[in-house]
Amino acid sequence: MRYKQISRVLFSILILNVVVALLKIILGFIYKLNSLSADGFHAITDSSSNVVGLIAIKIASKPPDEKHPYGHQKFETIASMIIGIMLFIITLKIIYQAINWFLNPVNPNVNFISIIPLILSFFINLFISIYEYQKGKKLKSDILISDSIHTRSDLLISLGVIIVTVLIVLGFPPIIDPILSLIIALFIFYSCYEILKKTTSTLVDSKIIDNEVLANLIYQENKDIIDVHKIRSRGNQNLIYIDMHIIVPKNMTVEDVHNLSHHLENVLGNYFKTEVELIIHIEPDNILD
Repeated sequence: MRYKQISRVLFSILILNVVVALLKIILGFIYKLNSLSADGFHAITDSSSNVVGLIAIKIASKPPDEKHPYGHQKFETIASMIIGIMLFIITLKIIYQAINWFLNPVNPNVNFISIIPLILSFFINLFISIYEYQKGKKLKSDILISDSIHTRSDLLISLGVIIVTVLIVLGFPPIIDPILSLIIALFIFYSCYEILKKTTSTLVDSKIIDNEVLANLIYQENKDIIDVHKIRSRGNQNLIYIDMHIIVPKNMTVEDVHNLSHHLENVLGNYFKTEVELIIHIEPDNILD
């Protein structure tokens, strides 16, 4: 059900992004406005990322099998990384277009009418960014949150294009257009950095929970636990894997330890508000002797 909800969100946003992208690219060519075309090609990546997301979610939703005993959830993270790479490629394209303008200047043909679709696309992107981020948080989805970060950059970019269009209409020199394109490239590159940093952290199994916080939770929950050590955690906001060693009184039975393990897993799941898979290595207290 979670993956179906994510797919529906991605498909809805795909339709909106296609409309916005085509509008910007067509108007950019009509008015010979490089920054608007650059913004349009950036919007194309929004559409492409939605397609990548839909494919990845289809794969990620598959249950565990013999070759993938931990499931296919990381395909969602891989898709987020692909979005980051796509953003980097678009950044290079925009920089190339800006440099080409300096070598072969073009006088844009704009007026206040051309600002109307820009304002419309700005509010569409505002809706997409807020809607997708809220859904990403609710569904604990890497792909939705990464894509919302991507779309969030469109807001400032579109606002910048509106400003430069107004300035050109008011008589400012056309060179402001390629300068803005370079600024757009910086915004896109920053979005790329944010996405790649987060996805790489998940894929290389970086620590996701502070060990001291985790140990304190364990101690507070059960006073019989003597020590907690060798704590390791990985995963993402949708599923956290934790393994640790704990020292307990040697008179605890196997049944006591079994119940303790399940209890701690439920406690941690409730505290972090997500699914937790906990593996505990039990050690008796005489190991300290």
